[in-house]
Formats: sequence, C-alpha cells, structure tokens
Amino acid sequence: MHEESIQETIEKGIRTLVKFQVGSREFTLSNIFFASLLAAVIFCILIILFSLSTRNKKPSRLQYFGELLYLMLKNFVVSKMGKKAEPVIPFIGTLFGYILISNLLGLFSPLGKFGLYFFVAPTIDLSITLAMAAVGIFYVHFHSVRVKGIKYYIAHYFKPYPLMFPINLIEEIVKPLSLAVRLFGNIFGEHVVYEITFSLIGFVAPVLVMVLALFTGSVQTYVFSLLIMVYLTEMIGLHVEGSHS
Repeated sequence: MHEESIQETIEKGIRTLVKFQVGSREFTLSNIFFASLLAAVIFCILIILFSLSTRNKKPSRLQYFGELLYLMLKNFVVSKMGKKAEPVIPFIGTLFGYILISNLLGLFSPLGKFGLYFFVAPTIDLSITLAMAAVGIFYVHFHSVRVKGIKYYIAHYFKPYPLMFPINLIEEIVKPLSLAVRLFGNIFGEHVVYEITFSLIGFVAPVLVMVLALFTGSVQTYVFSLLIMVYLTEMIGLHVEGSHS
C-alpha cells in the first residue's frame, strides 16, 4: 500500500492541468508550466517592491534588505570575475533569483494534496533546466561577441591549436547539457525524498527534510550561477585584478 502511494506520489510530480485544442492539434499545459510562471511572477513582484521602496525619502527595512541583497550579489560576482564584470551583475542576479525561487517552490509541493499542484519546483522537469541552461549559455556567447568581437569569438574555437576545433566545439555543446542535467538531477532527487517523506509521515512537516531541501535548492542555484560566471570568465577573460576566488 505504501509502495503504491509512494510511486503514485513520484509520478504525479508532473501532471497535466489544462487541455485545449487548436484546429486538429491538442495542447496541454502541465503544473510545471504554471509553476514556472508563478516563480517569474514572484520574482517580478519582489523586484517591483524593492524598486518602489527606493522612492521613499526615509529608507525602509525593505530598502535596506534590497540593498543588502544587491551588495551580496555584487560582491559574489566581482569576487569571482573581477571589477570589470559589473555589467553582467543584472543577468547573474536575474538568473540566480529566478532559479532560487523555482527551487524553493518545491518546499510547498505537499500542498498538491489540496489540489494546488502548481506549488512544485519547475526544475524537476528536465525541459525547464535545459531552457535555463540554454539561456545562460546563449548569454555567455552573446556577451563574448559583444565585448570581444566576432573575430575573437570564432578564433577561440581554434585555440590553442586549429586541430582542437572539434573538441572545443563539442565542449561548448556539452556545457548546457551538463548544467541542465546537474540542476535537474539534484532537485529531482531532493523532490523524490521530500515527497516520499511526506507520504510516509503525513502532513506533519519533517523539519530536517525541509532544511535539507532548502539547502539543496540554494546550493544548486549557487553552483549553476557560478558555472555561468566561470564560462564567461573563460570566454572573455574577465578574471583580472580585484578578483579573488
């Protein structure tokens, strides 16, 4: 009985919520789609609130908190990439914030018992992590061309020797795949443990597992963002004075 309920819990992590037909084609929207939208909405609301808090003549606690987060983000990026990396802070911050919120939505996945199936980490779906990795790697290549120029960008595929071109090309293709699979594997594994624990214990929150889920989601967000910065550093050589990893 328990084995069936556990298996059912795992399989229902991703479920179809909406079906509609356009012409002869049928389309479906899963809870993962709505969870990813929810993460985006939460992130946008937080940014708007932080932005509005700066308009007050008297600094509020929210403004202090927002400034603290920005300084932490700035120190994180500059410490890994150098002072010349400040233009990439908005992208890294957006990526970090969205992935973190997406991962932490998994803490509320037991609410699915009440029909709130969109409270789930979107990153338990490989297609979502592939999209995130694709966006990150696209930015790396786009920023490389913008900063160094197209000639430098093409030339880096032939370094240190022209014969290295196939290997360098394969390496660039593998990067988004490794990013996506790493994030997906860790968050999905945590999701399975989390759901199994709740299915066995009931709705009484196992605090230890919740702390573990919070830690895993935060660490995987950090690792994902850090690897994007590493790829940027390798591509355009921003690791200069002021960088001390």
